Amino acid sequence: MKVYEGANIRNAAVVGHGHAGKTSLVSAMLYTAGATQRMGRVDDGSATTDYDDEEIARKMSIASSLAPVEWGKTKINLVDTPGFSMFVHEAKLVLPVVEAAIVVVDGVAGVEVVTERVWSYCEEFRTPRLIVASRMDRERANAERVLESLMKAFGRTVIPLELPIGSEKNLSGVVDLVRMKAYTYELGGNGKGKEGDIPANLKDAAQEAHEKLVEMIAEGDDKLMEEFFEKGTIPEEHLIPALHDAIREDRIFPVLFASGLGNIGADRVLDFIADYTPAPTERGSVQGEVTSGNGEPPQRKVSDSDPVSLYVFKTVSDPFAGRISYFKVFSGVVKNDVTVQNFTRGSQEKLAHISIMQGKNAVPVTELHAGDIGAVAKLRETLTGDTLGDKSALIQYPKVKLPEPAITFAKTSWGRAFTS
Repeated sequence: MKVYEGANIRNAAVVGHGHAGKTSLVSAMLYTAGATQRMGRVDDGSATTDYDDEEIARKMSIASSLAPVEWGKTKINLVDTPGFSMFVHEAKLVLPVVEAAIVVVDGVAGVEVVTERVWSYCEEFRTPRLIVASRMDRERANAERVLESLMKAFGRTVIPLELPIGSEKNLSGVVDLVRMKAYTYELGGNGKGKEGDIPANLKDAAQEAHEKLVEMIAEGDDKLMEEFFEKGTIPEEHLIPALHDAIREDRIFPVLFASGLGNIGADRVLDFIADYTPAPTERGSVQGEVTSGNGEPPQRKVSDSDPVSLYVFKTVSDPFAGRISYFKVFSGVVKNDVTVQNFTRGSQEKLAHISIMQGKNAVPVTELHAGDIGAVAKLRETLTGDTLGDKSALIQYPKVKLPEPAITFAKTSWGRAFTS
């Protein structure tokens, strides 16, 4: 994988309730983008982002996992997160290092308990959200019911950007309500939609939904509202950047429809992430903590020209590579063999053999630019939540605060567990 600059990078966490189809959707996106040669499946243990023995045995995600894809001129770092209550803290830990969240809901069940919990995490970190109603090829999957569930839970700013073509096992594609085009697929195919005209039986519904979308986007912009009242619509060349801004500012939460296992709509999700979600360089300055006195908190622009700083958001123990630290480059350019200061622990670390992680596989890279996500093995003292950087430019990014556990376990020397 080639090196990308911040403007051409997108970082997105895939979050939602357990068994909503998150890992299957990620697998479909990887396969559609050519990042994998075959479609990974949770059921047979071949999913790129569910590689741990326990995950394979239980057919569920236990820890967050990174999977980058190249889509057009954009690198998309997808972070697949668990959706069960006992592991959902993993989703919260990754939100500070992404610029968008893909909230996946089940096409049958709609909004569930963990859906609401991860939504509140996104609100806490002010993370722009895209909603994907997945598993839409399942029996009893219903677009109207899913939208009703979403709007009841999250309000009127939830708005569809697509309409599904067909339903349940007859799902065959989607209608794009921005460009007013239809995209049809072969169920279980290569994931590349064929563009065409909107089916006659959906034209009226699509036009009505398009008008509602345009009106919702125009609400937050006086110039667009004037144009909307004057022309009755907003031309595509104005609508697309306006939609980008509305999503970035959390004024609307768009909904797409897909099937991960059927590989329907994965390319549309990738297009959407690349076209509409913010680049790291759009997030402005990242604020650190005040470390002494009552001074102003230090800040870094997400820019190659600022001093190097990075935040470690995940640490795993690998039986072969040892301890692997996952990090987000908030500023500067990180190169192989650079020595940085661990501001949290007051020690120095050498970043030898930096890489990007594709599931469990480390792909070596020579450098990572501001906004990118990478990993490095065998740091001596660095742990999750630590900040590293140029020793002449002190900054310490805030750690994520997790709720106290409801129950704790302590194992004795003879193996019996006590709880409190």
